[in-house]
Amino acid sequence: MSTNPQLDEILDGLRKIQGIHGTALVEKYGLVSGQALPAWIDAESLGAMVNLIVKASARATRELAQGEFKSAMIDNEKGRLIFTALGSKILIIVATPNVAMGILQVKLQTAAQAIYQLGIT
Repeated sequence: MSTNPQLDEILDGLRKIQGIHGTALVEKYGLVSGQALPAWIDAESLGAMVNLIVKASARATRELAQGEFKSAMIDNEKGRLIFTALGSKILIIVATPNVAMGILQVKLQTAAQAIYQLGIT
């Protein structure tokens, strides 16, 4: 949870999508601004991992002359990790392998706009 109830509501709304284990808004340096995560995911560890993954992704994007980092997805045996840049922060979603990506993309765009409107990016 965060100190912003509106952010908590947005993140919790994403978590309610079928196939989503949890979600968090992470500053690019690893500090978690808000989260709706299950007890088995440590928010501080997740923040540190997001920092490393996004730094590497952003560097690769720049060095390959592909512009600015926008998003990334890691598919693995037990699910998906979805990273989306929102200004100076990263929205991370921890999902099952069978999450409906079409529905998630629509909900993610709505959530991103709502987070931008809060002015915390």
